[in-house]
Amino acid sequence: MRKRSVSSVQGQAAVLNRDDIDTDALFPGRFLRLTERSGMGRHLLADWRAEGRAEAGFMQRAEPPRLLLGARNFGCGSSREQAVWALADYGVQAVLALSFGDIFRNNCVRNDIVAATLAPDDHAALLAALAASPQAELRLDVPTRTLSLPGDLDLPIALAEGHAEELLSAEDPIARTLHFSDALRAYEARVRSGQPWLASID
Repeated sequence: MRKRSVSSVQGQAAVLNRDDIDTDALFPGRFLRLTERSGMGRHLLADWRAEGRAEAGFMQRAEPPRLLLGARNFGCGSSREQAVWALADYGVQAVLALSFGDIFRNNCVRNDIVAATLAPDDHAALLAALAASPQAELRLDVPTRTLSLPGDLDLPIALAEGHAEELLSAEDPIARTLHFSDALRAYEARVRSGQPWLASID
């Protein structure tokens, strides 16, 4: 999949303020047989919607939210990338939380979704703002690592090391690694010179 540059996300937000929302809740395992990313969004939170959970009510909106607000350990559980594909297909472009499952967070940035953390006080402030104005328009800015709310309220966000650069550059990890080709070749030459017995592993 060709990556795109992501410098900002703007739109309404939905709240999933529950700790430990795992990838099975986001994309139930029975749908893993699907191979086409297009259409996966219709299965997002399928079990929660079937159970009538209030948290999944945002999926009845006419327009999908561009941002999701989670809590602690969002995206924990299995490493299934389909959970992120479903979010992207549904229209989510950024996920905010107190913390993330590491694999889920990395899968997000690989699929052009911003995964940003908030400090507890700022998370509480955002929850309060969305409770008072659920249709509020938010703007997340990657270069400044800022989330802007109506009323000139700006909250700082944090991104994992290297994620801002990857989002802005539109380069995947392989493309970014190739920028260091000369340094990698020089390292290989030093190893071959100092440890020639390793040459047999070619």
